[in-house]
Amino acid sequence: MEIKKYNYNRYNGLQSTLPSFKGYDARKLTGLFVTDKTCAEALKKLSARTDIDIFAPNIASKSIKKEFYQLTAGNKLLWAQDYLTFLNYQAKAVLFDNSRDFLKRVLRACGDGLKKDLNFSPFKSEPHIRGGNFFICLNKGKKDLLISENRQIYPEDLAKKIFNADNIITVPKMDYHLDLCIRPLDNGNVLVSDINMTKAGMQNGIDKIKKYIEKNNVTGKEKEELENVINNIDLMIQKLDITLQFDKYKPHETVNKVEKILKDSGYNPIRIPANYHYLDAVKTKEKEREQLNNFQNNINTLKNMSKNDSAHVRAVVDKFIELETFKKDHDKTLGVEMESFYENNFINAIAYKKNDGKIGYITNASLLDKTLDITPEIEQKTGFSTKNMFIESVAPYIDKENIYFVDEKLTQKLFKNMGGIHCAASEIPVV
Repeated sequence: MEIKKYNYNRYNGLQSTLPSFKGYDARKLTGLFVTDKTCAEALKKLSARTDIDIFAPNIASKSIKKEFYQLTAGNKLLWAQDYLTFLNYQAKAVLFDNSRDFLKRVLRACGDGLKKDLNFSPFKSEPHIRGGNFFICLNKGKKDLLISENRQIYPEDLAKKIFNADNIITVPKMDYHLDLCIRPLDNGNVLVSDINMTKAGMQNGIDKIKKYIEKNNVTGKEKEELENVINNIDLMIQKLDITLQFDKYKPHETVNKVEKILKDSGYNPIRIPANYHYLDAVKTKEKEREQLNNFQNNINTLKNMSKNDSAHVRAVVDKFIELETFKKDHDKTLGVEMESFYENNFINAIAYKKNDGKIGYITNASLLDKTLDITPEIEQKTGFSTKNMFIESVAPYIDKENIYFVDEKLTQKLFKNMGGIHCAASEIPVV
C-alpha cells in the first residue's frame, strides 16, 4: 500500500506527550479484555491469584463488565489481540479491526461500554496490526515497537505516530505470530523460545530419570513406568528433529538472528525451552516411530543424492524434498498426511507487573507431559517435567509462585486453533 493512501491527519489525536508511558512489556494492567467466553471463565478462575480483572463484552447491555457473558457466534472472536489494541495515551484510545461483520456488531454494541466503563475511545485504524505481531517496550527511556517481519503494514513514520514509538525494530519470524516465539519482560529482558534448548532439556530429562532409577535401585512396575517415559521422550526428540528440518520458519537458524537483533537494539535475549510443536499423523507410538525412521532414511538418501550427483539431478531432488516436506505430498513417503501440532507453548503469555513490583506470568498448560506419561508423582520423584523445565529456565526472572497456567481444556482449544492465551486476551494498560 502506498503512503499517499494513508490519512495521516486522522492519527494526530493519538499522539501523546505523557512521560510516564510504561511500555507493553511487563507492566501494571487495569485488566484483560477477552472476547471468548471459555477464555473469560478460565482467566476469572485465576483472578484471585493473579490479581488481574477480566473484562468482557455484554452485548445486551452495550457494556464492558467484569462478569460472564454469552456470545452467539461461537469462536468467531477467539483472538482478542487481533481485534483490539488498547493504547495508554492521554486520549486512552483503543484501535480496532472493523473488517469482520460479526466484529462490527460486537464493537458497535460495546463502543458505549468501552467509553463508559473503561474510559477508552474506540478508534478505527486503517488497517489494524494484529496484536500477536508486535510489542511496545520501554528501552532505556525510549519506546520501541518490536514488530514481526513482514507485518509492518504502515510506513515507519506513521507507525511511530500511531504507537507513539521512538524506534521500530523488525524481528525475524520464528513462528506464525511474534508472540508465539518471544515475550518481553522488563528491564530489557526478552524471553526467546529456543527449540535447541527444548531438545537439550528433554535429553537432560532422560538423564535425570536414568540417574533416579540407578540411585534408588528401582525395579518392577515403577522401573517399567519410568523406562516408558524415557522411550516417550526419546520419540519426541526424534519427532522434533524431523519437524525442525522442514519447518518453513527455520527456527534453528532464525533464533540466532532474533538474538542478534535484540542485542544490537539494547535488549537482553534469554533463550528458554518454551515451545514444542511437531509434525504428526498417526495414533500408535510404535507405528509412529517406524514411519518417522523410514521418513528420515528416505530424506537422508535424497539429500545424499543431491550432494553427489549432477546439478540437474540435484535440482530435481531438491524440488522433490521441498514437495515432500512442505506440502501435502507427505503421503507419498509416509502413507499419511502430516499436520503440525502444539504440545507446549509457554512463551505465548501475559506478562505483567504485580502490586509488589514482581512479574506475574499467565501462560498455557503443558499438554506434552501427559503425552509423555509424566505424572505428578514421576515429576516429584525425578524432578523432571517439561513444565518444570520451563519454570526452572525463567527462575532468575519470574518467581515460581507467580507463574499461572490456564487449564488444559482451554489450552487444547487454543492450540487446536494454533494460538495461545496471549492471543486471546487484549491487555488494558494503566495510565
